[in-house]
Amino acid sequence: MVTTETVNMDVAFFMRSIMWTGLPMLLIPPAIMVAIIINGNFYFLEYFHVISGSAWTGMDLVMGIFFAYIMKGLGDAEKAEVSKRLTPMMLFFMPAISTTTVTAGVYLALRLGISFTSPYFIVVAVLAIILTVQGLVIFLPNEARVYLELVRGGKDFRKIIRLTMINIRLSLIQLILQVTIILFMAHFATGFAL
Repeated sequence: MVTTETVNMDVAFFMRSIMWTGLPMLLIPPAIMVAIIINGNFYFLEYFHVISGSAWTGMDLVMGIFFAYIMKGLGDAEKAEVSKRLTPMMLFFMPAISTTTVTAGVYLALRLGISFTSPYFIVVAVLAIILTVQGLVIFLPNEARVYLELVRGGKDFRKIIRLTMINIRLSLIQLILQVTIILFMAHFATGFAL
C-alpha cells in the first residue's frame, strides 16, 4: 500500500540518487575531457573518445535492446520503478557522455587533419548532428519530464512509462546510427576505403 510516508521516502531516495549518482555523471566526463584537451595529449584524447563512445553505444545497446524487452514483461508499477531508477543515469550521464564523445571526436579530426569536406567526414558529421538533435530535442526533455514527475511524487505512471519507452526506442535508433559512425571511424583510423 502506498502511503504519504512511502511517497516521501521514495522522493527522498530519488533526490539522494540524483545528487550522489547523477551529478558526478554529469560533471566527470566533461572535466576529464577538458583536462585532456588542455594537456594536449593526443593518445589520451583518442583513448577518451573511444571509451566515451563505447560507453554511449553500450548504454544505447542496453537501453534499446535489453530494456525494451524487459519492460514489455513488467506491469505499470514495475515499469515506473525501473524508470525512476534509470532517470539519474539517463538525465545526467547520457547527455554528458554523448556531448563529450562528439566534442572529443571533433578535436581528434582537427588533430588528424581530416578534411571537413571529405565525404566520410560529412556523413559522420550529419549522423552526429542527428544524434545530438535527437538527444537535446527528444531524449533530454523526456528525461526532464520524467524527473519532474518523479519529484512531484511520481503518481502519473502512464506519463513516466510513455516517456521512458519513447527514450528506450530512441536508444535503438541511436545505436544504429552510432554503429554506422563506428564504421566510418574505422576508415579514419586505418585509412582503408569503405
